[in-house]
Amino acid sequence: MICINDIFMFMADEGEFRVLWISQENNLAYVIDLKENKLPEPKRISDLAELIRDGEIQARSDDPYINSMSEQLIAQKDMEVRDSIWDLVKDAVGNEPTIFDRQLRGKIVKELMGASGVSKVTIYQYLKRFWQRGKNKNAFLPDYRNCGAKGKQRVQSDKKTGRPSKYGVTTGKNVDEATRQIFARAVKKYYHTRQEHSFKAAYELMVKEHYTKPVEQPDGTVRNELLDPNEIPTLRQFQYWYSKTYDSKEKLIARKGQSKYDLEYRAILGKSDTGVRGPGAKYQIDATVGDIYLVSQFNRANIIGRPVIYFVIDTFSRMIAGMYVGLEGPSWMGAMMALANAASDKVSYCAGYGITITEEEWPCRHIPDTILADRGEMESKSVETLINALNIRVDNTPAYRADMKGIVEQFFHTINTKTTVYLPGHVKPDMAERGGKDYRLDAILDIRQFTKIMIQCVLNHNNKHFLESFERTEDMIADNVKPIPGDLWIWGIQHCSGQLRSVTEDTIKLCLMPADTALVTAKGIRFKGLYYLSERAVFEHWFETARARGSYKVNISYDPRDMNNIYVRNVDGAMFEKCYLADWESKWIGKSLDELTQQQAEEHALRHQNKNLELQSHVDLNTEVEKIRAEAEEMIKQTALPASKRARTARIRENRAAEKEKIRKEEAFSLGDTPGSSITITPELSEKPIHPITALIKKMAEADYDD
Repeated sequence: MICINDIFMFMADEGEFRVLWISQENNLAYVIDLKENKLPEPKRISDLAELIRDGEIQARSDDPYINSMSEQLIAQKDMEVRDSIWDLVKDAVGNEPTIFDRQLRGKIVKELMGASGVSKVTIYQYLKRFWQRGKNKNAFLPDYRNCGAKGKQRVQSDKKTGRPSKYGVTTGKNVDEATRQIFARAVKKYYHTRQEHSFKAAYELMVKEHYTKPVEQPDGTVRNELLDPNEIPTLRQFQYWYSKTYDSKEKLIARKGQSKYDLEYRAILGKSDTGVRGPGAKYQIDATVGDIYLVSQFNRANIIGRPVIYFVIDTFSRMIAGMYVGLEGPSWMGAMMALANAASDKVSYCAGYGITITEEEWPCRHIPDTILADRGEMESKSVETLINALNIRVDNTPAYRADMKGIVEQFFHTINTKTTVYLPGHVKPDMAERGGKDYRLDAILDIRQFTKIMIQCVLNHNNKHFLESFERTEDMIADNVKPIPGDLWIWGIQHCSGQLRSVTEDTIKLCLMPADTALVTAKGIRFKGLYYLSERAVFEHWFETARARGSYKVNISYDPRDMNNIYVRNVDGAMFEKCYLADWESKWIGKSLDELTQQQAEEHALRHQNKNLELQSHVDLNTEVEKIRAEAEEMIKQTALPASKRARTARIRENRAAEKEKIRKEEAFSLGDTPGSSITITPELSEKPIHPITALIKKMAEADYDD
């Protein structure tokens, strides 16, 4: 029986071939010659079986071409070489039997060349090497076993090696094993550090430590003096040893760290959109802090800091599929809102900000097949609902590898350099300088106004931005598709196998919105300090029950972007009851959780600031009360009291009546009186009382006034 990876020898000569692929149904096998530099060729299985029966070929019992070295014995450098080649060709060699077809293989190789920059000859060498050596990853391990003396240390003599000195004066010493150990310790201690000493500085520190001797000076001090020049290795010897021992990658990783190397120094051999089939196959999502300061909607005198901006970008077309602008730092909440926006109707979304668009201007209202994100927010438990309920694959980049989401990172760069830089409150680098202007004081935009600006930027990018660095495929060129995100999106839906899927807005929101618990009270459903009502709650007497039996909790979902509503989940979790803000909470209509939290924090701070004033007023009040009490105690001491308690309490009612009568006379209203004034009673007035108004009229008549 013929199997894949079998090796057959020709009995007439030394020729050998390996079986790469078999289809019994089609009587077809692909084989590759192991002695000649040839590509795979097709053979009939029946012809191979006949050759075996005739004794012309015979299967080998061993496989000398497979590298079966244990993983633990492979050097790190060799692993890196192997893995880099494997990452380049793994998708191609796995595409069987297409890769064995001559014409189709040429197209695959051409795509690999365009994506990686590796030459055609090199790629074909990798493919043949993989097939000839048993179709396994270790086929790409370096063949050091075939190398000669290169890299081996030479046996040194006493005579100084190396080229003669240019000036006729030979210095330095032969580098023996002890010297190499000193070199290694010095490099580790002084050069492979984050202090980033220069190489010459590391050499000088090494000489100071290992090639000096203490010499007492005439003044009694001790000085470290150099040894004889022939006992000190030269800087050039140190450099030569270092160049032989470490390659450029090891040097950079040791001095910069693995994360910074991966981000800034690694070779760029691929593209983030390689293998993406069409619109919706992969979305990239990321957040950044906007380079601008904003003011509060509640009190525009208050500066609230810099916003957090999320964008969701389709990898295939570069279309901005979703966005979010808020105040909370990068988190699942921000990612949730951006993803919900990506799957929602953009016409109604823009209308909420007073922007009128058509469906064609922003047609993204779908969920993707895969989401590429950071390790942070998309590694939380909240994402499990997204994965399980909506069947979305989530890929997370390694830590500190923003370059793996280059498409969305580039858009952030564009926003910060071409938009926010012209807005008041933009972050400027010179504020820390002496006399520099505090740009934060220029802030005039609130978060809603800034969001409107970001929407306009997205619309411009999707429909007008020409992607200069976008590499169009042959089909795109043939169809004269412009590298504009909107055009690429439409063309991709029509011609490519994208993975766009539609879901109802209610479904995506329930899967993405954060869940929490609210408290049903006699006043309403209380959540985040606000009260909500619903028809069902009123009809089923939730609030009366809470007043009679005590408050109780219910499971809810909510959208932090708009606190107008919360959604009480039913037991099955699929349906919900929509609850509305109570009438007396109208000031919070249209406000987000960020704004609510900000305002509540300010009110809390205001109460805290007034706390000391209130405490001082209580202290003053208690002081006055104590003063009056002391005065009363002193007065009662000076009063002659009845001999018995009974005598003192026996006339409370009569005492109360007398006191009331005196108080009434003191409190009686008297209008028009001037304090301290009095009236003199004359005999005329005493004979017959007369009203003052009457006396005045009489007096005026006697004066004989005409009017």
